[in-house]
Amino acid sequence: MTARQASTLAVASVVATALLVVVLGAWAASIGPSGVLRGEGPSPAGTPTVTESTSASAGPAAVDTTSAESRGTPPWVRAFALLVDLAVVVGLVLLAARYAVLPAVRSVRRRRRARLRRTTESLDFPVLEPPAAVAQEILADAASQRRLLAEGGSPRNAVVECWHRFETQAAAAGLARGAWETSSEYTMRVLDLVDAHQPAVTRLGELYREARFSEHPLTEAHRQEALAALDDIHRTIGRSFGVHA
Repeated sequence: MTARQASTLAVASVVATALLVVVLGAWAASIGPSGVLRGEGPSPAGTPTVTESTSASAGPAAVDTTSAESRGTPPWVRAFALLVDLAVVVGLVLLAARYAVLPAVRSVRRRRRARLRRTTESLDFPVLEPPAAVAQEILADAASQRRLLAEGGSPRNAVVECWHRFETQAAAAGLARGAWETSSEYTMRVLDLVDAHQPAVTRLGELYREARFSEHPLTEAHRQEALAALDDIHRTIGRSFGVHA
């Protein structure tokens, strides 16, 4: 017999005994002590049985006995029996939790940890840290981003699309945008994460806000400023992570 089978048998024995106690307690409380011990019992040997007298003098005593028995079980006996029942039920719940529920929960957790460990060990590619993953995505898309800024429509639209391209790159690397962040805040956080050249980031951000919110036209000079800032950003990211765009 294994340890688990032995513990299960022990719990079953305790439960059966407790149930028997509950049943006996409930039965005794329901019928009272007069019902449990009823009758005159056997007469001692040689002692004659006295026949009850039907005289008038015996009448009041008989009436009093019947009246006392009709009152039933005292309230304190019923209350005590109820407390015993509740204690047994609580004990059964604790035993079930100790020997059935908790082992099952532990077993599920062990299996889950083992499955997660096997899944992690089966990965055959390195998992990059967020800064490295974002930098890799930005540098892989650097040529397309620069071409979009240099050739993409009007200077205003090109600058806006170039700035938004950082959001696309970060999302592709798995860095989600916070619900509280604006587009500019998210992009600034992304570029700060990869140690981009801060003056270039500031200048490109200014050009983006000018293109996004101003009413005056942007010229090719603005486009060239944005290209210079973008090149500085790509160059410093590549230097920080040992990759050339």
